[in-house]
Order: sequence, then C-alpha cells, then structure tokens
Amino acid sequence: MVAPVPSAGAVAEKDDSLHPSPYDPRAAAPDVEILRQLAQTRSFRLGMPSDAHLTPDGKTVLFLRSPSRDPVQSLWAMDLATGAARELVSPASLTAGPETLSPEERVRRERMRVRTRGFTSLELSEDGARALVTLSGRVWVVDLATGKTTEVATGKGAAIDPRFSRDGKRVAFVRDDDLHVAPVDGGRETQITRGGSERVTHGLAEFVAGEELDRHRGFWWSPDGARFLYEEADTTHVDVLTIADPFHTDQPAQRIAYPRPGRPNADLRFGIVSSAGGATTWVQWDHSRFPYVAQVSWPKGGPPLLYVLERLQRVGQLLAVDPATGKTRVLVEDRDDAWVNIDPSVPRWLPDGSGFLWASDAGGPDWRLELRDPSGKLVRSLLPAGFGYVAVADVDEKTRTAVIEASADPTATSLWRISLDGSGAPQRIGPERGEVSARFDESHTMFVMREESLESMPRVLVRSLDGTTARELPSLSEAPKLLAGVEMEEVGPDHVRVAIVRPHGYRPDRRYAVIDSAYGGPHATVVSQSALAYVRTQWMADATGAIVVSMDARGTPRRGHDWERAIAGKLGAVPLEGHVATLKALGEKHPEMDLSRVGVYGWSFGGYFSALAVLARPDVYRVGAAGAPPADWRDYDTAYTERYLGLPQESGAAYDESSLLTFARKPVEGDAAARPLLILHGTADDNVWFLNSLKLADALERAKRPFTLVPLSGVTHMPLEEDLNESMWLRVADTLRDALRERD
Repeated sequence: MVAPVPSAGAVAEKDDSLHPSPYDPRAAAPDVEILRQLAQTRSFRLGMPSDAHLTPDGKTVLFLRSPSRDPVQSLWAMDLATGAARELVSPASLTAGPETLSPEERVRRERMRVRTRGFTSLELSEDGARALVTLSGRVWVVDLATGKTTEVATGKGAAIDPRFSRDGKRVAFVRDDDLHVAPVDGGRETQITRGGSERVTHGLAEFVAGEELDRHRGFWWSPDGARFLYEEADTTHVDVLTIADPFHTDQPAQRIAYPRPGRPNADLRFGIVSSAGGATTWVQWDHSRFPYVAQVSWPKGGPPLLYVLERLQRVGQLLAVDPATGKTRVLVEDRDDAWVNIDPSVPRWLPDGSGFLWASDAGGPDWRLELRDPSGKLVRSLLPAGFGYVAVADVDEKTRTAVIEASADPTATSLWRISLDGSGAPQRIGPERGEVSARFDESHTMFVMREESLESMPRVLVRSLDGTTARELPSLSEAPKLLAGVEMEEVGPDHVRVAIVRPHGYRPDRRYAVIDSAYGGPHATVVSQSALAYVRTQWMADATGAIVVSMDARGTPRRGHDWERAIAGKLGAVPLEGHVATLKALGEKHPEMDLSRVGVYGWSFGGYFSALAVLARPDVYRVGAAGAPPADWRDYDTAYTERYLGLPQESGAAYDESSLLTFARKPVEGDAAARPLLILHGTADDNVWFLNSLKLADALERAKRPFTLVPLSGVTHMPLEEDLNESMWLRVADTLRDALRERD
C-alpha cells in the first residue's frame, strides 16, 4: 500500500496530559531539536509498551518495550496484582554484537512497516507457560516460570516467522524458503516442505499479500497441531527489478520480484501437509479467476478458510477447505462494481462450530457485520446502519457477545459490546473519544487496550469488561517538546473533516499562507483524534509561519461506500478536486487564510498528490514538496493499482489521466511555469521505486519546468536516520516558506 509516513503530535505535562496552547505569542522559535526528537523517538513511539499479551490466568501481562531513544526492544512482564514490571529477556543477553537480518526478513519487516529492532514480535503459548522471541534469525523459547531461555531452530540459515503449535510443544518457522518444525526443548528440527528456492517459496507471504492485502503470514497450524496449511508462491514469471547502491558499487545489486500492472503476478498454491512432513494435498479453487488470497485461517471448530479475490478485486469468495481432499466450497461471495474491501479481523469462526462473523461493505452503503451459519447462510445482521464498524476485537461464544471497534465519527474509534443474538443495543466500553484498539484474553473478560486522544499521550491499559482499569502498562516514551494546537472542523457541503494547526504567535488580524499536509489516497485517513498526529504539523506551521491543514476528502475510507469508491478510475482527479474545494470552503470560512499562497507536502501517495497539485492546479498551489511519489502508476504494484484503475491494457486512458508524467510534459506559461517542486526519494525504495522520481525529473527537465530532486542514498520507503530526517524536513520547510512569502 502506498502509505503515509507517520507523524506525531503534542506536548505532555508531567502527568502526561496534553494541554494545547497554540496561540502563545511568547512561544520559542522553531528548533531543529524537535526534528531530532521526532527522529530519535520514532515519532514518540519508542518506549511505549507494544504487542501486549495477557496470560490465561489473568495474573500477568507480557509486552515488548524499548528505551525512549533506542529502537531495540526487550521482553517485559508486569504483575497485575502489584503493578511491578521486570525485564525478562533482553537482546543483549542472547547474542553479542549488532542484529543481523536475512534479506527475506528485511523485506518482510518493510512490508509490515516495522520500525524497531531487537524483539519485534512476541507470541505466547496457549497455556501461557512460554513466550517466543526472535533475534537475528534465531529463535528462543522463554519459560515464564523460571526465566530460562532455550534456543530452538538451531540449523543453519535464518528462521522467519516462528510460531507455537497450539499445545506449545513445537515451533514452526521458515528457513531457506521451506517450512520447518522444532521441539521447544531445543531438539532436532524437521523439514516439512521441499523444493523451496528464491523464486518458489514455501510458507512465506508473497509481496502483494504483505504490501496490499494485509496478510503477512504464509503458514498456519491446524488446531490439533497435526497439519499445516501453507502457501507456495512461484514468482518465476514476475518482473524482476534491481536496486543498485551507487555508494557501494563493489556490492552486488539487489533483485526483487515486483509485479507491475498488466504483468504477471506470483502463481499461488495452498497445500495441507502433515506436521511430521510428507506429501501435500493441494487446495482446489479457480486460480486463474481468483489469483489473490487475501485472508487465510484454520480456526478452532471450523475448516481451513481462504478468502480469494479476482484480479480486479470486484468479486471475492470465502472458501471452506476440506483438509482431506483439498476441495473447497463457497461460504460467502462479495461483489462490488468498484472493488471489494477486506476486513482482516474476519472471518471469526465460533469455536463451537455454530457459525462465524463476517463483515463487508461490498455493494454499499456502509460496512455490515453479520452472523452466518456454518454453510455461510446469513443468520442476522448485528449492527444498525451507519454505526461506523471498523473491526472485530473479540467473540465470546459462551455469553453470545462480541466486542467491536467502531465509530460513526471517522476521526475516532471506540469499543462496543454487542449481542450475537441481536438483542439489546450496543454498549460502549471505555472512553467516548479518541482512538482505541484492544486485545482480549482467553477468558474474554479482560483485555489490553491502547487509547490515545487529542488531550493525552497514548496509554496502554489492562481493563475488564465492566470498564474498570486494572493497570496501566509502564511507558518510557518521551512527551513531545512542542505544543500542538489542533482545531477539528467539518467544512463545505461535503462536511469534509479538517484539522487546522496555526503557527505559534498567530494573530487574528493577519493573513497567513496555507499549507496542505496531504495524503489524499484510498485506505488511509490523516485527520484523527490522536495527539501524536500533529507534532510535525505544528513544527511545519512554526517553521514556515503558515497555517497547516490536513483533510480527508472524497476517496478516503470511513465515510461510507460511495464516498470511498468515488476514487475508482480517477486516482488523481477526485482527491485533487476534493482538496481544492475544501481549501476554497476554508478560505470562505476563515478570512485569515490567504488562498493566493497555498503550498502542499506529503509522502508516498501524499507525495504523488503534492506533485499532482503543483503540476495540474498551479492556479491553486504555488509550491509542493513530494516524498517518494508514484509518478507513473504503470510502475506501481498490481493489486493496489489495478484495484483503482483496472488493467492498463483496458484502461489506458485512466492511467494516463492519473500519471504525473502527463502533467509534467504539458507546456505551461506565465506564473504557472515557475511553481517550484521539491522531490525526495530513497534510492533503495522497493515499494515506490526510485525510477518513479527519475522519470518525473526527466519529464520536468525536458519541459523546462523548475524542480529539485534529492536522492536519499540507500534509504527505503521509511527514512528513519536522524541526520537525514533533520536535513530533509528543514529542506521541505525552507522550500515551502520561501515560495509562500508575501511579495511586495
């Protein structure tokens, strides 16, 4: 997915509550220390507890945590009775020297947007006796009673994505592109699949699944631990693109299978094999019609499940697999004239086998949450229209209830408890405002809850269903030094959600330039009730002396089916028209906003939008800063691009109309020809490839249009280095400020 680079938000007092004071004329001038703090703290996320798990006895919560300015995470445990937290295992206690990653693990973490090191994932055995951590391709099992660590998977080569069997006695993982199993006591491992290679992998999710379909796993234990369901991905016919490091010409180039629109995808097969090894029974479905596998699970009480999609993603089918024969039957079919959305939290099969929960917004008008019987037949809908469903957090078959994340306000999320029998109204759990998510224990009575709002720093809490707080997990995260003042508004006839951030020292009797902090693309929003969403925004307002606005116009999610699907076939035009109309409405409402001086900046799709705004609407946007922009959608990946634009062989006009190159090549005259465009791009980016910015720069140069290209050598789609972040954002601010100065 073309994803925005996360930013961050506001300053905390000593009690971690945020009290914005945005218009203090005595506020200090912008300081590069804020940029350093953003980079060193990874936008203030370092030091926060993550990946927390409650033990089945309800006595302990395990979590990962790093120091506030060190991305290396350790394994911690907190006693819920006393609140005492202790470090169980640190990476330094297991290995000496720096962490090393295999190429496969680096790619996997890039797809998952992992920004930490050390222990980046945690798994708890079902009985709560053991934890599983990975470091430098090596796997350790931690006995929680004694603290003893045992290394498993001791063969040669890096182990990827290790996971416990349900009984906690074995660990499965991928090594050298094949599936393996090892006992937790460190005994001899067994190779389960054979024939894995660089182009044919067993047990790993292929690029499209990880980047666009939110599926990062390639194998699944059966509930009884006797078998595996696993993926075989054959990229033999997929285009291979090359990343060469111009700083290290003595090193070999990296070659990556990357499927581009209209070109071959990976050929997928899913098979069932004994956990002791042996022959594979291949799952049977129409691969040619449904080449994508978006969701896979093997639930308690149910069959193996695959959710498959047509290439253009207008039809999706949930398939139940017979593990003995590999034959499948269709449980649910979704159809949509634009595309079918995916909810990774479903299907949620009831362990007693009586049915499952399913969610879809296919065909409109909004997301529906449904209870279906084991054959897939609809039993009942579980939510009223317009409830704002987001995801299923938990299902308790004994009480016949579920907990969901939902909000009719797209800038917030709340927890709600609902009945599976359709009785009673949904009951809110926890805060009414802010962003909330939760992970429940096996008893379905307690949960770990992350909450954040505009008024407070994020917190991770252990709560019970009655709403009481048992404990708050200890955080080492820093509070931002910068006060962020955010005004949330609904603007224009479309009631577009907008966040407004004014520079410190703002005076209502003056007029200010306006900067659009943009994303604008599908499947992502930028306006949220989260304090950590606006620190860089406030810094940008102060650094440029402009009012910075963020908005979620048509084409973004959580505003209903038709609002989101408006972007179909018009990947550039709809977002741009929406932003221009919203800016106009803002100008009419706020006369202090000088719409003759508008700039824009963004990353990834936001970078695309920023370049498009300057090139296509120079009458509105005076300057732009574009980070990692997809210049020509023919060079982006299949699943994302074809979902919105179709196949280039059939929808060539839509590709041309959405291409930055089309607008870069158009001759312009007068002031429009002098709209500066800053382009920044990592040369090692394997999501939006650097060739996009090279093509854009070439077109701009030939058209004699002003631009500056800044190649970020060796940087991927996630620029994390402190010194680079400082210089990069200073350059962006300087470019915007200089172009938006009032002219005599």
